[in-house]
Amino acid sequence: MASAPRVRDDRLRPSRPRWPVYEFAESDYCYGIGTIRLRVVRVDWHKPIPHEGETWLGVRGIVVDPDGREGVVREVLIRAGRVPVPPACKRPRLRVLRDTPV
Repeated sequence: MASAPRVRDDRLRPSRPRWPVYEFAESDYCYGIGTIRLRVVRVDWHKPIPHEGETWLGVRGIVVDPDGREGVVREVLIRAGRVPVPPACKRPRLRVLRDTPV
């Protein structure tokens, strides 16, 4: 599922695919009670945080309830080993159109 198109520097940029909803156990994220379901928006890959002898990453995501409704935006620390890999940005294939056969 793709997100809405983005406009930067007065130019329309292709949309990026949306991350699916991930569920993190209470032991895999900091400062919360119970499991949390997030649609990840951003991961600070370049700023790992040492905490309790392990590496954690700052993650910004939208909380999703059990019915699939999106709620508030939340920033949490998640164990680096539990942070999902971002979805691939697929580039469209460019084909050369030729007027004459080769």
